[in-house]
Amino acid sequence: MPGNKKHTLKTIKNKDSLHPSSRKAAQITRVHLRTAKLKHAAKDRKDLAIAKLFRPTFFLHALSSPHPLTLASLRALVTDVYLARNDERIAELSAERRPGRVKTKEHAELEELKRREEAEWETGFEVVDLTNPQMTRLLYSYVETSTPLSVGHVDLLRYIRISRSEPDAVVVSKPGRLEKMGLGAGVDGEGEDWTGGAGAPTDAGIEVDA
Repeated sequence: MPGNKKHTLKTIKNKDSLHPSSRKAAQITRVHLRTAKLKHAAKDRKDLAIAKLFRPTFFLHALSSPHPLTLASLRALVTDVYLARNDERIAELSAERRPGRVKTKEHAELEELKRREEAEWETGFEVVDLTNPQMTRLLYSYVETSTPLSVGHVDLLRYIRISRSEPDAVVVSKPGRLEKMGLGAGVDGEGEDWTGGAGAPTDAGIEVDA
């Protein structure tokens, strides 16, 4: 139907000399609104992809070898490194905040993120399974080849849930597809010991298609 035709700025003639109340002016307004909506939707998708990739990428960069971590080491990596990664910045923002002033947007968002992640740690924190030898072999191959994680990698990965209250409990939340990747039994031995509190890995290597 003619009324359903979608215009673009290129198809609207004489757009530089239109009356504000004209039909063509309304068409231009609709084109701009549709363009803005599409850009906003693309940004939302990109933000969602970044959020989806941040956690596995963080733990990917905790690997210094293809050897799996012990459960105790993985738990320490969660509590002492991942959950504490923004503590220094939160402390800085708290010190900079004047009495009676509202928190900055960054301060409020970091504190809310900390609250949510601490609550998740209490009930069941989902993390890539760095105790699995096949998993660490796969992830370390990305480290060795400087291959950034992409959204397409996420479904391949094995995830588990661990919690503060049950130190020996492990629940496989997403099995991944490691069995079909020809990784064998993985690599023997134990990976880095994080129970001593090593430095935080970076979030470098997140790759998101625009």
